[in-house]
Amino acid sequence: MATKQQSSGGSAGKVPPRPGGRSGGPGNKASVPPRPSGRAGGGAASRPAGRAAPRVSARQLAQRRRQRSIYMALSGVGVVVVVVVVIIAVSLTGTTKKPKTSAGLVKGEYDIPASLVAKVEAVPVNKLVAAALAGKSIATPPQALPAKAQALTSGGKPEVLYIGAEYCPYCAAERWAMVLALSKFGTFSGLHGTSSSATDVNASTPTFAFYHSTFTSKYLAFTPVETENNTYGSLQTPSSAEQALLTKWDVPPYVSSVQQDGSIPFVYMGGKYVQIGAQYNASPMSGMQFTKAVSYVTSGANATSKAAMAAAGYLVGDICALTHGQPASVCSQVPKSLVGITTTSRSSGKSSESTPGTTAKAPKK
Repeated sequence: MATKQQSSGGSAGKVPPRPGGRSGGPGNKASVPPRPSGRAGGGAASRPAGRAAPRVSARQLAQRRRQRSIYMALSGVGVVVVVVVVIIAVSLTGTTKKPKTSAGLVKGEYDIPASLVAKVEAVPVNKLVAAALAGKSIATPPQALPAKAQALTSGGKPEVLYIGAEYCPYCAAERWAMVLALSKFGTFSGLHGTSSSATDVNASTPTFAFYHSTFTSKYLAFTPVETENNTYGSLQTPSSAEQALLTKWDVPPYVSSVQQDGSIPFVYMGGKYVQIGAQYNASPMSGMQFTKAVSYVTSGANATSKAAMAAAGYLVGDICALTHGQPASVCSQVPKSLVGITTTSRSSGKSSESTPGTTAKAPKK
């Protein structure tokens, strides 16, 4: 759009009186029947009268002690072996608990090293700007909204609303550009890895997961809504206000008549700009491992990397318009031609955004 019961009580717990128990008052003892003779009872009381107790030599005692030590050692080893066997058997049957990853992960998500996130965030603004200035043929800026469009703010700051789904390959592409751009205005935490659906076009495109992530900024608010995971399981439902924006603006001419309304990704930028669909074509990343994808996107050495950086550069230019040039350390590097840049028409340029099939259909609510 991301019991068992245990029986108790009854007579089973009662212990019957012991025969021959105490029958009198204080001082009365239970009678003990005489022990029969023979070896079963052991000790001097079981020997026939007049027979002397057999002597045990020091050698025999030492031998018995050694045997006892051996038996104890062997029994200890046996216990260890049994424990190991039980552990192996339990692990093979799958009844042991698997190591937990970070809280809140859903099917299809996985932990990623902080160094990989940092590598993407470290791509400098000037690289994004240079790519945007040179990349109008491989990436498309967001579209301008009419002046009547509802302003979107949160905590007195302009708000960027993202509605997408983890199964969506175009959302996967757009998240790379969004992390590249938004990280220049604030700090992400709780980002994880995921990939688009394995059964959709551009199958298993690696990307970031916005579900349960947070974004902290003095200049901008960011609200991600992931409606489903990458196997189409339900995650989040847009609020009524968010759904109203999707319903109002996710329609032609902001999407083509072929794509129809309700397409994702849907990015509503403060009521000034809207991005529907991917800004660029990320199909070469299909099936790529996340670690490799990070190096691929941040290298600037291939067409996909240049397009992702150009898309991020356009987002940076529009966000600088929303924040009125703040922070200066970022927006001072953005030329006027990119501040508030928008697509003049859906047919301009040759980017993937202007062709059918770069958006996924969002589930109807």
